[in-house]
Amino acid sequence: MRLVKARKSSTLDVHGALYAICSTGRGRCWHCDRKLPAAEAAIDAGWDVQRVEGHCVASIILVCPKCRRKRGEVGDKGFLPNLSPPICDAVH
Repeated sequence: MRLVKARKSSTLDVHGALYAICSTGRGRCWHCDRKLPAAEAAIDAGWDVQRVEGHCVASIILVCPKCRRKRGEVGDKGFLPNLSPPICDAVH
């Protein structure tokens, strides 16, 4: 018997995720490394939380308003290659 795991697409509560991440004081923009402000300021400024799938582990990333605008200007093709973090060669 073969077990197949069904892929479910769930919605992401951006405000809830921002509150949770802001509470740690450690959030940064994935692209430019800008520090995430307090939750209310992040929401008002237009910070975004995006889901990245297709890797071994699904992840979420933070994107600051400046990088969101840049994505709009250069489009996905010029922007998305920057989503992949460098590959770690560390041996565990």
